[in-house]
Amino acid sequence: MVGTKKVGHAYLEQGIMTLNPLQLLIKAYDAGITACNRKDEEKASIVLAELIDSLNFDQAEISNSLFRLYEFCMREIKNGRFDAALKIFKELRGAWLQVQDAA
Repeated sequence: MVGTKKVGHAYLEQGIMTLNPLQLLIKAYDAGITACNRKDEEKASIVLAELIDSLNFDQAEISNSLFRLYEFCMREIKNGRFDAALKIFKELRGAWLQVQDAA
């Protein structure tokens, strides 16, 4: 059984390593959505921290706006209010999917 888990983990890791930045961003939103649905504060916070770390502040207008949204989500999650964060994750995911489809 342990060998099967290692193979599964390696397969998952390889799949993630082949994603482009936009696909990785969408996967992060997927993880945030799952964490909010499960009311998993730790995982949702980790996702938000990764999203904040990925911001490119050379693009100040969009990065600052996303930073404020992510901070708001973090506060909501820390207070056990997952609904607002879930809505934001879903809306941002949808927006980035449109970008991906247009590319």
